Amino acid sequence: MAKSAIFKPSLFGLKHSNRDFSQKETWGKNQFNSSFPASLCAYLDGKGLKNVYLKLDENLKIQPAELSTQELYGLAPDSDNLFGSTESVMQNY
Repeated sequence: MAKSAIFKPSLFGLKHSNRDFSQKETWGKNQFNSSFPASLCAYLDGKGLKNVYLKLDENLKIQPAELSTQELYGLAPDSDNLFGSTESVMQNY
């Protein structure tokens, strides 16, 4: 019988993050809700899809638009130079 692989708990595409998904509290409402959108963006990129967002035009009418995850981050979502530091203090401020 072959051994089954043991995977570390994670969200899709979040290779470098300040979240430790092996900890139960990381899957709670407040922490999960702030990490999931980044994972969804990575998933969409992996499927070759763009993110849909809503913006206002000059007449304050809602306009749907598309933006690739790479355009959003300025990097590919699987880049080793991308680090997700959710809900951390921005050092420049």
